[in-house]
Amino acid sequence: MRKTCGVTAARLPSPGLIHSPLAGGQSHDASRLWRSLTKLQKPAALRPGDKIAVVAPSGKVDDEKLKAGIAALERAGFAVEVADNILSRKGYLAGAAAGRAAALRKFFERPDIAAIFAARGGFGSIQMLPYLDADVIRRHPKIFVGYSDLSIVINWLVQRCGVVAFHGPMVAMEFARGLAGRNADYFWGTLTGKKQRWDIDLGETVHAGNAEGALAGGCLSTIVTTIGTPYEIDTAGKMLFLEDVAEKPYRIERMLTHMKMAGKLDPLAGLVFGSFSYCEGDGEREVAEIIREMFHDAPYPVATGVPAGHGDDNVILPLGVRMRLDSAARRLSLIEPPVAAPGR
Repeated sequence: MRKTCGVTAARLPSPGLIHSPLAGGQSHDASRLWRSLTKLQKPAALRPGDKIAVVAPSGKVDDEKLKAGIAALERAGFAVEVADNILSRKGYLAGAAAGRAAALRKFFERPDIAAIFAARGGFGSIQMLPYLDADVIRRHPKIFVGYSDLSIVINWLVQRCGVVAFHGPMVAMEFARGLAGRNADYFWGTLTGKKQRWDIDLGETVHAGNAEGALAGGCLSTIVTTIGTPYEIDTAGKMLFLEDVAEKPYRIERMLTHMKMAGKLDPLAGLVFGSFSYCEGDGEREVAEIIREMFHDAPYPVATGVPAGHGDDNVILPLGVRMRLDSAARRLSLIEPPVAAPGR
């Protein structure tokens, strides 16, 4: 019987049991114990001609935008298959939660699928998590890309499934509009393994310092909703990235205060903020001022201006792998390859 760090591995609870639709799930301590004893898996890098699956885990998808995004993926040299139920409707949702989860689960299980891209965000991804089996996904690691509401899913993939996941452009969004320039260069370079390490220039130094940590986070307004649920984000020792869109400054301050009072902003290695598009206030109190006030004396480095999120720039960010933040030099660096050499 294999032992790891003095603990018998065979006696550990299976993380695949965490997300039963009927059970409340394992304790956070048990899931943290499992993660501490298992190595994070890196999905295989994309190769020309690989098949990319497109799913709709959250909001309903516009057919024309979806077609435009698929055409862009095909022009980039990849085969594309969309989920059978991708155009399902349940009000503002892309169908029932169980159906959305089934489509995602099927693509993770299929060996001919190299990557899974989300069509769009919206709302609803957290509803399907109870229908997914973390143990199944762990046995079939592959690239998954999404952001906005999918921030919940990508953090769950890292924390509970032990698989690197990617915060980045989506098919019926950025790809439909035309992914180009640095966004396209970093996206395809990172996923194909051609860009194994890179640097990004940041905006403002809020608190100077240097730190390293595995990247976590995403859209602030969705991350906050995980607190107190079985899918709560784990920020301890992490390089936390936060961004948002169309939220007034008082709402941003309320959510950051919530995270702080919940203890999610205390144990960080570092903190970086991305775009806060259409988050202007009435001039009395702006987002930049709130960030400076709350984090100028943080015990870790803090900086703004990561070119990622809901703005014009949305550079792909790998969650779960180590990043280095030099906030005085205003630089964020990827310091380990996020994908493995293709082995299929």
